[in-house]
Amino acid sequence: MTWILLILLVLSLAVAGTVVSRKLPQIRVIDVASIPKERERRVKEALILAKLERTGGAKLHSVMCVLSEIVKTLSRYGRRAVQRLYRLEQYYQRLRRTASEGAQSYTEEIIKTRLEEAQKLIDQDEFIPAEKIFIDVISHNPKSVDAYEALGNMYLESGQVDQARETLQFTLRLSPDDASVHVSLAELEMGEGHPKQALSFLRKAIEKRPKNPRYLDFYIEAALATGSLKDARKGILALKDVNPENQKIEEFERRFQEKKEAYIRKTSSETEKPTEESSQG
Repeated sequence: MTWILLILLVLSLAVAGTVVSRKLPQIRVIDVASIPKERERRVKEALILAKLERTGGAKLHSVMCVLSEIVKTLSRYGRRAVQRLYRLEQYYQRLRRTASEGAQSYTEEIIKTRLEEAQKLIDQDEFIPAEKIFIDVISHNPKSVDAYEALGNMYLESGQVDQARETLQFTLRLSPDDASVHVSLAELEMGEGHPKQALSFLRKAIEKRPKNPRYLDFYIEAALATGSLKDARKGILALKDVNPENQKIEEFERRFQEKKEAYIRKTSSETEKPTEESSQG
């Protein structure tokens, strides 16, 4: 009897293997990532998965293990840390439900209201409930540039630089011509001491919004920080045209002149150096 069952099992596996081998070319053609709903699901889950990985593991059981350990040592870690992990676990649970069930999109009016609610929480340094609102909006509207950008800016304000960069860079992929997102990334890079990268983002921002005084102000600062006289001069002239009463123009011109004179001295000394060496020889 055992041998008969074994033979039947082998035959079943052989039949199954034949079917799969015939269908394999078709299966390979299917690009799951190309399915819109699948792409949206992956984007929504990626944000939460990244957050969970940074706080104790991408899988829910890992999060619960971390939560359990922290609860045992509540006096050491604090109630706020426990609540944070618990809420993140809730976010992920909800995200999986909305991804599988298909959440109804929010209207533009609802999105605006929800984002305003989140901003009020941020103003009170209540970053966790604000983050919850952003994730909720994104779960319903996975292509909401405003929600992603606001989430990235919140991470930046709360000092979560890596999360801010990831979120804002993804936002830029959704909306490559968004000047505001370029400026947000410039602010991040300037804060990290990378003025050249910041200037690159700001060049693109003023291409889209050449008459925005705040963008021009930031553009000039980055240009002066990197020593780019061409960009600094361009920004100062534009700012004079847009806002001639701006009190920072005089300061910008003074700093520009100092940079220019330093550049001239440097280039002059480099030009004269070979002559001096040859005369000494």
